[in-house]
Amino acid sequence: MVENEEPEREEPEENEEEVEGVETEEMGEETGETEEGGAGGVVETAGYYRIMFPKGREFRYVFTALANLLQESNLVIDPEGIKMRSIDPSKISLVMLNIPGSGLEEYNVTKELKVGISFDIVRKILKRVQAREKVELGVDTTKNKFFITIYTKKGREGGFYRRFGLPIINIAEEEVPEPKLEYPVRIRMDMDAFLDVVSSASEFSDSVRLIAKEDSFSIIAEGEGGKEIETTYTSSDEVFYEFTVQGPHDATYSVELLLDFIRPMRQISDAVTIEFDNNKPLRLTMDFAIGSIQFYLAPRVA
Repeated sequence: MVENEEPEREEPEENEEEVEGVETEEMGEETGETEEGGAGGVVETAGYYRIMFPKGREFRYVFTALANLLQESNLVIDPEGIKMRSIDPSKISLVMLNIPGSGLEEYNVTKELKVGISFDIVRKILKRVQAREKVELGVDTTKNKFFITIYTKKGREGGFYRRFGLPIINIAEEEVPEPKLEYPVRIRMDMDAFLDVVSSASEFSDSVRLIAKEDSFSIIAEGEGGKEIETTYTSSDEVFYEFTVQGPHDATYSVELLLDFIRPMRQISDAVTIEFDNNKPLRLTMDFAIGSIQFYLAPRVA
């Protein structure tokens, strides 16, 4: 990601609110006093596993996108990294998260952990995370709790942290197989351009129609009373980084769910890969500094 874009892309901060039902601990840099921790950070038990994100930016916006779709879900954390595969409550969309441990600043997970989280609570904590702060995700298997600890950009050596403790909840999720789909349309597009067009479409309709031909890509929304907006690009347009289309393809999707997902991801992803086919789920793939996320959205069939 381009470092000097951060201030412009950062969303305005909301007023902080109390996070009910969450164990909170704050340690001041000047006093150095806290029940556990200190300038070196949180003291963990033998069953504590620590994951340090290099920037709060990625943690905040990835988990905000997830919170916009899901009420609760299981994070699977193993020696390879952090994964999630969950269907939203309406069973219209599927999200798949992959953050390799090798891309994180610190990762000491030695076995598979399943962490059930409530996004209603996590969403409130995310509002407190600043772009250049560091965020630690800790899992305490002895206490059956997980912790979100926010440090300054200096990390544990900075001498200040805010720590939020939440119980790990038991979520009986159905096993979701990874979709095995082949797509004749693969378009990698500038994220800002895609978001702008979809946002404009939402002002006319609650659905958006994607039409791909071998030499063009159109995004159309049709509303009541004959209202319509259409944006068409040629395959050689500068907004595309990749354009592969075999034959004509046409599909319609919910614009609300699209925006709920791509608005936060726009903060950390410069491009989006769009794949679809007639009457098949839309697949969006977004890479960010430390991982990737895929979003599947079921089509609207007339």
